[in-house]
Amino acid sequence: MSEQAALLQGDTQSTVKHDEKEAPGAELARQSWSLPKLDSLGKIGDQMKDAGITFNKEEGKLKFDLESKHDTWLQVGALSYHSKRDGNYNEQNYGIGILRRIDDESAFAVGYYKNSIHRDTFYATYHYTPYEIGPVKLGMQVGLVTGYKALGGAPVPLLLPLATIEGKRSAVDLTCIPAFGGASAVCAAQFRFKFD
Repeated sequence: MSEQAALLQGDTQSTVKHDEKEAPGAELARQSWSLPKLDSLGKIGDQMKDAGITFNKEEGKLKFDLESKHDTWLQVGALSYHSKRDGNYNEQNYGIGILRRIDDESAFAVGYYKNSIHRDTFYATYHYTPYEIGPVKLGMQVGLVTGYKALGGAPVPLLLPLATIEGKRSAVDLTCIPAFGGASAVCAAQFRFKFD
């Protein structure tokens, strides 16, 4: 079996000869990419409780325990860039949110921002970034977002690629959405700062 065929079939045992140069990203191509299994959702809930994140069903409120041992970050909005330059898009997406790291690969975030179509948006997302290339963590974010034309601004699900560059005190989360249904493609950078 050729090395390319082995990689496509998920064979992580294939190796590159030491005298050949490995193409950039080849290590990432050998890694297995999959979504978390549904049976692991209970585990995610347990991790969230351990991270000091709870939801009171009766009050409909999400609570963050700021005394938790897990990292807490202040999200301060985003900058976005749209491929359709003739649209009246808001590309300075001011907002505020809280991101709580659950472990080295996952986090939960809630917040608000002024979206690209000048509407108020509220979000709740789960970040999963298990892959690393140098200082960049790669993965996805999944959750709910409001304020867009779909369903008249009601909450809609989202599943987006995510690249994170996280330092000791500051971080940036990057995502891109391809053009579809006449909508512009967009890339966004959301900034955050760590609480003490």
